[in-house]
Amino acid sequence: MRLFLAFVFGLALSVALSGPVQAAPPAEESSNSGGSSNRFLALFNIAGDEGEEEEVEEPDDPRSFTMPAIVAPLSDNGRLTGFAYVLVRVRVAAGNDIWSIQENAHYALDALVRAAHRHNLSAPGGQVLDEDMAVEVWSRVLGEIYGENALERVEIRDFDVRLIG
Repeated sequence: MRLFLAFVFGLALSVALSGPVQAAPPAEESSNSGGSSNRFLALFNIAGDEGEEEEVEEPDDPRSFTMPAIVAPLSDNGRLTGFAYVLVRVRVAAGNDIWSIQENAHYALDALVRAAHRHNLSAPGGQVLDEDMAVEVWSRVLGEIYGENALERVEIRDFDVRLIG
């Protein structure tokens, strides 16, 4: 028993004297919805170039946030060709409460998905998202939800297309 206790004490002493344990640096998380956009991009950007460096994003504007991913159908002449998974970033105009707008983002997300199904947001050929049309339609929808002057800017941060067959 003494031998066992001496071994445990010696092991504990050697661990204590070996110096501080180096922890891995914390993963970078953006302030948008708990960092979910990075997981989204990692999930849908599997075929990316390994040698390609990621763009370094400027520090986030405290009046901006990224909406959860929007799934928009793509079609050509009424035939479904695929889906676009879109990250939309909005900037709240001065004088509006960003927290209440961000808390109601799930209502806005529902309205944006419905608008994407009502309007054809695909470019001719149905292979890619028409970004200008999508921003126009989604800006109008967000204006109806939050008020005409509540948002300063709506932009598409990134999107990924998955075609059917």
